[in-house]
Amino acid sequence: MPMPIGLPTIEDPVITARYPFLPQARSIIKIHMDANNIDIQSLIETEWLEEVRERARVRLVESIVHKDIDAATSVDIHTPYGQMVECLSFLYAMVTVCASFDERLLARWAEGESSRADQLWGSVERPEMFQELASTYLSEVRFGESGDWEVPMIDFIELCPKISGPYWRLPNRPVRQGWVTMSPSGNENSQQRLSRLLKERIRLELIDDCRERMERMDEEFAGKMADEVGRILGLLQHQATTEVSFTATDEGDWPPCMSEISTQLAQSVNVNHVGRVFLASISRVIGLSEDDAHAFFKQAPDYSEETTRYQIAHVYENEYTPHGCSKLQINACCPVSRGDVQSSLCSKEWMDHPLKFLRAKQRSKHRDDQITESAENSQTPQ
Repeated sequence: MPMPIGLPTIEDPVITARYPFLPQARSIIKIHMDANNIDIQSLIETEWLEEVRERARVRLVESIVHKDIDAATSVDIHTPYGQMVECLSFLYAMVTVCASFDERLLARWAEGESSRADQLWGSVERPEMFQELASTYLSEVRFGESGDWEVPMIDFIELCPKISGPYWRLPNRPVRQGWVTMSPSGNENSQQRLSRLLKERIRLELIDDCRERMERMDEEFAGKMADEVGRILGLLQHQATTEVSFTATDEGDWPPCMSEISTQLAQSVNVNHVGRVFLASISRVIGLSEDDAHAFFKQAPDYSEETTRYQIAHVYENEYTPHGCSKLQINACCPVSRGDVQSSLCSKEWMDHPLKFLRAKQRSKHRDDQITESAENSQTPQ
């Protein structure tokens, strides 16, 4: 992936404390640990570090319940002690996620931390500071003649597919000599738009880093984190139980694309725009209510109740027709390969739309019901 050849130097300890996910913060975290004679073992056991662990739990809970990120922390990051607490709380939260070996928790935590970055970076007041932060994650970034931020097209193309909405499609963005302009949109200015793009790079970096740590983590250490992991996984399971309710009585008739997309969202996978519109539109066609359709999206890593309800209402009011198979295949929303014996119905030559799948399943069920009824009647004494 395009990345800067060298990371910009960040010397302000307040910055690394406020954004401890920055790669430049790793050396600062090590300095805090060395200065206070702390290792990973003492981080999870030492009594005087309980404030660090409590702050880490807050970070994790915010990520799981999609709680609005509070820019203010419970510690003063303008003091050495506050900087240590904030930096080490990030490390402890990451260690907890790694010790869980749970992809759902990893997805939620990475989304929470990257959302925190998105919100905070969008409000950075000094352009030179924002450019320094952005330069950590992009091959280049500049302030264009139009007064808007610009990024290399290669960076934009890599990061935009996971972000839903027409703004993030390259044909809708001004491009000049290989630079994409992050123009204002809606109620967000250029800096906030670029922050949303940077969020995607931060999220991916956190997931990659955590997976590497998972591979190195031994079972003995993970066992020492069992209580902490158990508490946070319990919260994750409770949240999933209370948020998601699939109410369709004929779920077994759903086409594989609908089942796959709904499952990915339930597992906090960031489904693309085509997949989301398809799920909402086919929910309308099969008779699910807007509330039922809304329930599919509650576990999405970028879930916003207000935005989701507005978009679903738009799909229902305008009576969107679900995408056909070719559109879904092109946009990586079809989980079935031609000839897949697990879904022979999808492999039929005439199968070019998920609604045909539904009708075929319904006809098959109707025939089976008639056969069953006929058999029962033939066995009834006259």
